[in-house]
Amino acid sequence: MKPLKIALFTYSTKPRGGVVHTLNLAENLARLNHNVHIYSLSSGSEYFRHVEIPYTLIPCPAIEYESIDEKVESYIRIYTEYMSNLTNIYDIYHAEDCISANALLNLRERGLIKFYARTVHHIDDFTSNSLIECQLKSILEPDYMITVSNFWDRELRTKYSLSPTVINNGVDFEKFDTEEDDHSKAEAKESFSLGDSKVILSVGGIEPRKNSITILRAFNIAMSYFKTRGEKLVWLIGGGETLFDYRAYREEFFSELNKIGLELDNDVVVLGCVPEDSMQILYNAADVFVFPSVKEGWGLVVHEAMAAGLPVIASDIEPMTEYLINGENSILVAPMDFEALSLQIIKVLESPGLRSKLVAGGKKTAQKCSWNRAAVKHVEFYDGILSALSS
Repeated sequence: MKPLKIALFTYSTKPRGGVVHTLNLAENLARLNHNVHIYSLSSGSEYFRHVEIPYTLIPCPAIEYESIDEKVESYIRIYTEYMSNLTNIYDIYHAEDCISANALLNLRERGLIKFYARTVHHIDDFTSNSLIECQLKSILEPDYMITVSNFWDRELRTKYSLSPTVINNGVDFEKFDTEEDDHSKAEAKESFSLGDSKVILSVGGIEPRKNSITILRAFNIAMSYFKTRGEKLVWLIGGGETLFDYRAYREEFFSELNKIGLELDNDVVVLGCVPEDSMQILYNAADVFVFPSVKEGWGLVVHEAMAAGLPVIASDIEPMTEYLINGENSILVAPMDFEALSLQIIKVLESPGLRSKLVAGGKKTAQKCSWNRAAVKHVEFYDGILSALSS
């Protein structure tokens, strides 16, 4: 088969789900002998990890915008103008977010490209007019569409009368898999100055979709329980770089943290973006992964946690119920029920047998999801487009 020239587009260099998806997909497409190039907006920073294939960082000034609407419009304009001046020609133009999808829409309207594809990871509930419009156009206007789960496939078919192709995400199992023993876990905890504390971990930052305030309330109950037994429980929060402004939610989170008497950097440790080469250590430092999101595209970090041998407590929502089975590879809870979440945190931390069962089931689930498989499915999708256009 003739190698394809593929351009993948994303809006950031930070470790958000869509960016992680873009980099892993691109590298695995290249391993299948296709010529792949990534384009990303960047305010000067490189990608959060080493990238093995060619890429272009589109300069995007790091300035304070008066509103999110101004920011989004500026990002789309910068992306569009940069790409309009390129002479590179690709077989496939594939956007991974609404910003880059709107830029490709502009290129198509200018006659610079004939068609483009987009991956819809999930649909957000935006309040900003520009983001609402950006997302709607990025759903309705692409010529071809992929989504990452059966749940979002149904949503796109039911609400927008679209017919996307479902291609699940992958996970780099070998990167996160560890042969954990007590010594290596103790060393990992020490690298984060955790001593012999019991540790819960969440990844994704402090934001509404990650349901951070519910975790806070559950953590407070669980921490009090272990404190009466002379044990310390710590919550690590990783990640959080995003385009969107969750300032009000973060203020509410920290206000409640102070009100209930928790100590930042002692009880709750906000790590921000963790370097990629430290993620395996971060997972190994934790005793349970807590992820009660109210909305997800697929849950990339859940697969990473399972590959790393962490028992997972997650929301009983789609699409996570497409691969998580309560009591087998995870514990599932109603996302807003912080009391139930606290009880399950305690149960997992105090039940070695349950922990072992969840770890074994999680690893088996993660092993089934590979980026190579996802890349092969994408090539089939691209070939289908090009075959239809040439017939």
